[in-house]
Amino acid sequence: MDVLSPTSASGVPFLLLMGVLVCIALPSPAPATPQPSPGSSSLASPQLGLVWTPPSPPDSALAALDRIAATGATAVRLTHLPADTTATTIATRADSLGLRLYIDLPMADGSAPRPDEARPQADASLDQLRSLANRHASITHVGLARGASTTGSRRCDRLRRWTERIHDASASLHTYYVTPFVPSADRCADAVDQPLLDLRGHPRPTDRWRAWRTRTDSVGIGALGTWTRPAAASGLRVPHSAERQARYLETTLSRLLDPTRAAPPVVFVARWQDDDASLLPSRRYGLHDAAGTPRPAATVVRGLYSGTQRTFAFPDGSAPAGTSGLVLVGWGLVAVLGLLYARSLFVRETAVRYFTTPGFYREALRDGREVSFGANSLLLGLVGGSLGVAAARMARLATAQPETERVLAALPRVVGTALAPGVEHPTLAGVAVGGGALVLLLLWTGAGVAMARLGTRFTVAQGLMLVTWPCWPVLLAPPVALAAGPNAPLSPSLSTLVLLGGGTLVLLSVTLRVLFDYWRVTDAPAWTLLPLAALSPLALVGASLLVAAQYGVSFSLLWRLAVYT
Repeated sequence: MDVLSPTSASGVPFLLLMGVLVCIALPSPAPATPQPSPGSSSLASPQLGLVWTPPSPPDSALAALDRIAATGATAVRLTHLPADTTATTIATRADSLGLRLYIDLPMADGSAPRPDEARPQADASLDQLRSLANRHASITHVGLARGASTTGSRRCDRLRRWTERIHDASASLHTYYVTPFVPSADRCADAVDQPLLDLRGHPRPTDRWRAWRTRTDSVGIGALGTWTRPAAASGLRVPHSAERQARYLETTLSRLLDPTRAAPPVVFVARWQDDDASLLPSRRYGLHDAAGTPRPAATVVRGLYSGTQRTFAFPDGSAPAGTSGLVLVGWGLVAVLGLLYARSLFVRETAVRYFTTPGFYREALRDGREVSFGANSLLLGLVGGSLGVAAARMARLATAQPETERVLAALPRVVGTALAPGVEHPTLAGVAVGGGALVLLLLWTGAGVAMARLGTRFTVAQGLMLVTWPCWPVLLAPPVALAAGPNAPLSPSLSTLVLLGGGTLVLLSVTLRVLFDYWRVTDAPAWTLLPLAALSPLALVGASLLVAAQYGVSFSLLWRLAVYT
């Protein structure tokens, strides 16, 4: 018998040995590859896009869209839905180019309205968008809120109802909103299909996105970039130069699109071209200027989006010399105050009476013998100058903060337009605040003199002294403001809180002290206190806030934008 016969008993070990060898030689089955979940950013290639405001002429829109596609972009976020003819032209070309279109509805500016409130302004656009989406596969996403406060549950319920309404109208449309808030403050991520982050000017955009990703994988980036100043010189050492903008995008996009780490599902660079409607003309986010001339950032985006270039070189330039004008003005105010105290016996004696023996101070004020029109006028000028220096410093700090643009955009257009020049030109803000305060205090002085003369003899010098001396805490504003800054003892946010809280207390203190001294010093009828109180700084500021609230200023939204972004 053949010993190698498979039927023999001695062949069984041989067969077992061969079976083991075959099992070892066969490759083990590969583990099943997990399928990415909807909205997952870790496995799918991200959509690379640009924020774009399409021009009205269809030919211009098509030319711009072709240039956007040539950068390697696969998505475009339109800041508004164009007219029907232009919208159809854009959607048709986007279909052929393989682009995805994210389109903001008209209600995206400001707060997201209730469905019944939004119908007059958004229904027509939504109907047009639904009709286009049914005919063009490129239209995939609808924006429901931009610059809105998504920090409250009521707003989230409205967004959720809008999302349901859009899903019922078209199964191919998805919803998003653009938010600047930190993940701990935002409450509406689950009310839409995809939240997008507004990271314009953010110093650490990658960290903010990764913090958001711990909450939801679907979060993308709706606006990424930093601004340039048209008047800035060239070079990486120049703040907000075109080269600094390019380096910001190079660094941030390289980190976000790192193939070894999770990437956002969609990234939109803000923006393709400068927006002439910006409230702050000195902030230009475009890869191209208004005339279409490319900036260095356009080369960076094209290279990274198309994968043709990863590193870029830019000239260093020369760092601009620091300006110390405000500091010199502040020290000048201190010097004038010191000289006034040293050279004026009236100021020294009145300071002792005012702070230690208020009764003697009021007696001197009533008699009108120891009042100095010149010294009190100079002190009032120092009060106005102190307010001007503080206002100019805070405006200069606001110029460098990314939150400033969002705060101005959240205001009614007329209010934001009025405040924007002060942010653009801090000196103008200082002159306006300091000069305006002087005018109001002089009007208050005149009203006090006129009311007092109804019962007794009262001079302008007495009225000036009555109003000026209680304003002494204002002299502390410049040191607080000048001590604030990115590398200063006080952060801009902390100094703002100190000035706002201290300013409120100063308004209350000045008003009460002037009214009390007026009541004790003059023999005017008691009813004269009412018009004097109505013209007080506290009453004027309070009335201004009430008027602003009537015009639609949401102080809670302003607070959240300043604190939670």
